[in-house]
Amino acid sequence: MKIRYSFFIISILLLSLGSCGETNVDSNSEEASLTEEPQGFDWSVNPLTVSINEETLVSEMNRVDLDTISSHIYNYFHLQQTGDSADYVKHFDYYPSIFDSDTMKNLYAETTVKWWNKGYRNVFEDVSINYASDWVYEEDQRVAIVGFDLVFRTEFTMEYPSDPKRLIETLQRQMPRAELDYIDEEPIRSIVAYDVKGLFVYCDLDKYDFAFISEDEGRGNALDSIMLSDTRLKLLRDKRLALKED
Repeated sequence: MKIRYSFFIISILLLSLGSCGETNVDSNSEEASLTEEPQGFDWSVNPLTVSINEETLVSEMNRVDLDTISSHIYNYFHLQQTGDSADYVKHFDYYPSIFDSDTMKNLYAETTVKWWNKGYRNVFEDVSINYASDWVYEEDQRVAIVGFDLVFRTEFTMEYPSDPKRLIETLQRQMPRAELDYIDEEPIRSIVAYDVKGLFVYCDLDKYDFAFISEDEGRGNALDSIMLSDTRLKLLRDKRLALKED
């Protein structure tokens, strides 16, 4: 299966590369070891909450499946920001087979840990699920889409080698519908984004081994080898109509 990277991985890499270009960090410097402990962040605090918004929920999925998927969505986001490189690699269990390679997993883990040590990290803070489609059954799998309100934060310690405000424009390009706030409170400065997002979820017919792909990517053709275009278009259309999104 060939696929572009999801929004949630792009948010790590593009912001990191963007900051690298703006801060003149030495690109030839030694990569951070996965055994190094990232400095400057309070790893004892777990800010992530994944919940089902009972008041606004529009769902065609049975509740057992939705509750199960909700718990996996928690793992999907939490493992990206645990501060433990071993746990971080487990995050890729929720991705398509492009991430099965240890080389690929280690590359992303090394990049993430390097930027943690340079005083930059992404934090998924709140996921409030408000939509779940019914399953669409394809030949050997089932596919659905889950929508949610998202609170996403980029955090910068005093070790970060540039002005975090320079990344506001980059983040706005990635999340054009998001409301952004800049919070300048030492020792942690942050950009907070409030947005509406979604994930395609799919698994084999006889399994509960879910994989996730961002809704944004589903609007293109990169997923054709993973799920049918007609399936994605139907799920996106039904979600838009149900939530009356623009």
